[in-house]
Amino acid sequence: MNVSFPITSNEILLKCIPQRNPIVMVDVLYAFNDNEVSAGLSINSYGLFIKNNTLQEPGLIEHMAQTVALHTGFGYFLKSETAPTGYIGSIANLKINRLPITGEKIHTTATILQEFAGITLVDIICQINNQIIATAQMKTVIAK
Repeated sequence: MNVSFPITSNEILLKCIPQRNPIVMVDVLYAFNDNEVSAGLSINSYGLFIKNNTLQEPGLIEHMAQTVALHTGFGYFLKSETAPTGYIGSIANLKINRLPITGEKIHTTATILQEFAGITLVDIICQINNQIIATAQMKTVIAK
């Protein structure tokens, strides 16, 4: 399948992740390869995780998890297969330097460290204007 980046189509993105509104926390897929995925989110003034025009910690963590889900899901999308449902298995070394505010755009990159038997371990970096706002290591698990 021939695709070009960035992908902003809600139709394509929703085929790659199990979440549905109001919990969709990715709105662009910037890049994808076997070892890495980059996704983004524009912070709006409305939403489940917005308080005082600021995306709260659970929303930022959910954005990280959905970025990882995009890696798995987009791989399935390219093969014209249905993306599986996955879960956060663990979060380690989470560091939030600051929270994003309304009007900002998060650019998140997840680098695959290990992938085996439906378990994926990744390093995640969230940035706004090339400034790191959060980092974490996350393990996700595909539902059986």
